[in-house]
Amino acid sequence: MLQYIRKKGVVYVIIGSVILAFLALIYFQWGMGGKAASGNEIARVNGRSIYIQDIRPIYEQLKERYKEQITEENAGEIEKKIMTEAIQVLVQKYLFLEQAKKAKVSVSENEITRSISRIKDFRTEEGKFDLGLYYRLPAHYKQKLENDTKEDLTTQLFQMRLMDLVRISDIDLRIYFQEKYTECKVQFVMAEVEKKAQTEMDDLLNIDQDRMKAEKIIDQFLQIVKRTGNFRGTAARLGLKAKTTDYFGFFLPIKKVGSDEEERYNEIEVQDIYVNAFKLQPGQISDKITLNKGFVALKIISRRNPNWDKFYKELPELRIEYQAKIQRNVINEWYNNVRQNSKIYNYLEKYYQQE
Repeated sequence: MLQYIRKKGVVYVIIGSVILAFLALIYFQWGMGGKAASGNEIARVNGRSIYIQDIRPIYEQLKERYKEQITEENAGEIEKKIMTEAIQVLVQKYLFLEQAKKAKVSVSENEITRSISRIKDFRTEEGKFDLGLYYRLPAHYKQKLENDTKEDLTTQLFQMRLMDLVRISDIDLRIYFQEKYTECKVQFVMAEVEKKAQTEMDDLLNIDQDRMKAEKIIDQFLQIVKRTGNFRGTAARLGLKAKTTDYFGFFLPIKKVGSDEEERYNEIEVQDIYVNAFKLQPGQISDKITLNKGFVALKIISRRNPNWDKFYKELPELRIEYQAKIQRNVINEWYNNVRQNSKIYNYLEKYYQQE
């Protein structure tokens, strides 16, 4: 099962999943007791119910991925996280299937049979598909497996048609190459908003006041710097600390200041920083950049341009890499639009309260 996962606004792109379909066979074992036996509705998408047993195959896969993070102290928290992600995967699948039906996308019985025949559990030691092994399964298991396989193949085919709409030009590739290999060094200041517990109205008011104060400082800083050009001196005068990064690429992490560790500098890891840095020329100063935790202003110290001799040498790989990136973006954007126009209900908290 191939997945592209984004942690923010968690988006799963599911492409082909006969393994996921086959995991439906363990429903019976899971349903022998405990949570699965309740059969509770755990979510709903555009009127289609999702029951706890429906997410079990995905749950098992995610649990395997998270197993090294699970401790006695965080087991409950991790389980809820896995359950949430499993629901999101299935919600996405159903939304894709709805749209595939509208687009009249379908797969043949032969395609379903070929997919099932690739499952190793139905193959002999010599690797050949054994129809007898398959037909020994109870009828309702076979039906479930065939339905899941059909849905997964339909989802895959529909996404492939979406991706086929992507067209990239040589100019797009040149811009991508330049972004990928250009490196910048920047000097920056941040006016942070002090974090407070948001439990009482007084705290909320204080946060608003602190944010207004931080914004006023950064505005004052930019006014003076754009008039005098004295970035570091102005920062010191206003009680801000000017820091300078090492060289970083648009697609690479910013090294932590004063460290050789390849980690993003936590205070400036937001994408807006990258966008502003790479659209400015050396010596130029950015406008105010607004982040959740405060406000940033930066100055480009220097820039390393890419080696264009490498462009044509890397062109075939670059085209594949860039097209895959754009295709993922197209699918994610399309999916987010569909999701916004859908009626989705998550009953996970209610489910845990009933235990």
